[in-house]
Amino acid sequence: MQHRIADDIAAAIGDAVARFGSVKEDLDKQLKTIISNALDRLDLVTREEFEIQQELNTRLAARVAALEARLDKMAGAEQSED
Repeated sequence: MQHRIADDIAAAIGDAVARFGSVKEDLDKQLKTIISNALDRLDLVTREEFEIQQELNTRLAARVAALEARLDKMAGAEQSED
């Protein structure tokens, strides 16, 4: 009789663990979906895309500085002619 009770308890524990495992898998899937949807709405960029834009901005800033220097030089030349 005690052997049968132990088997029943073990079976019940096994069933509970299996159900919890299934619940955990379902919860994991739902959380991944929720997080994925939230990240999609944030309109994030990859590190590579960010670094490319950063490099382009650096080059653009250098070009703007060079053009400003040329304009200042041209403005200085015009003022000396007056």
